Amino acid sequence: MQAIKQPTEENIGTQQPDPVLGKIGHCLRRGCVICIEHTPSVSPRYTPWQVWGTPSCYDGNPDMVYGEIARCRDTHEGRHHIRLNVEDYSCKSRFSFVVHQAESESR
Repeated sequence: MQAIKQPTEENIGTQQPDPVLGKIGHCLRRGCVICIEHTPSVSPRYTPWQVWGTPSCYDGNPDMVYGEIARCRDTHEGRHHIRLNVEDYSCKSRFSFVVHQAESESR
């Protein structure tokens, strides 16, 4: 599995987003709500994820989502896993995917 590279505040306008993250704009235009969550470790059986900020439509602006992901990553110094939950209430669907994996502690 290939790691997803996250945009930083410096290159947010110049970096081509990952194809999956590129769909964020489409989701926002449909009125989907995006929730950013983080956790220090992932377990195969149960992982308690903590919500970052407030779930939102981010005014339809995917750059705001990328910025919040970068702030969450920077706040936790890259040591937390970060995922997005995208919910479309019009058809009662939801999907989640990890957008940042925690850096190894051996550094």
